[in-house]
Amino acid sequence: MSHVQLVTADRPYFLALKGSNVSTSTTVSPYVLKYATATKPVSSGGSAVVPGSMNYMKVSPRFTSAGTSPSIRVIGWVWCGDSLLWIPNLITDVTCTLDTSSGATINGTASMYGCSSFTKATGDCKIFNATNLGTTGFFIVDTVGFDLVELAFRTTTTSATANAHLGDI
Repeated sequence: MSHVQLVTADRPYFLALKGSNVSTSTTVSPYVLKYATATKPVSSGGSAVVPGSMNYMKVSPRFTSAGTSPSIRVIGWVWCGDSLLWIPNLITDVTCTLDTSSGATINGTASMYGCSSFTKATGDCKIFNATNLGTTGFFIVDTVGFDLVELAFRTTTTSATANAHLGDI
């Protein structure tokens, strides 16, 4: 009889971008569109790209209060050796409600606020909203099979500064 053993890589909580934060995209369309590309995706233009996880990834985004209607889209990237292309796959898209009762300084930017609640617009994720102010909500996405995971940050009117705490579970 064969046996299957699941192993979880345990990376402690980490920042999506270390040493700097990202300015959110304020494009008229919801996000910068993503297409298959021969160029490996990198952090730029409102997005942070991190290595994929073996199982699930816990996402706790942070924004400054400058932007309105903060949201985050999670995209999984897979390398296809047959076509020599990186293929994007939408994992989820959520809108966030900031908890501005207390902020933290991250990468030299003061008042980076966590989110107290999330609303899933599309895709799949498990949402854990905060039960009271002063605590931070988070959501979990399934990243099995993705070589890279991109977090695309967006606000609707004014650019804000954003980052996210991530963890493998």
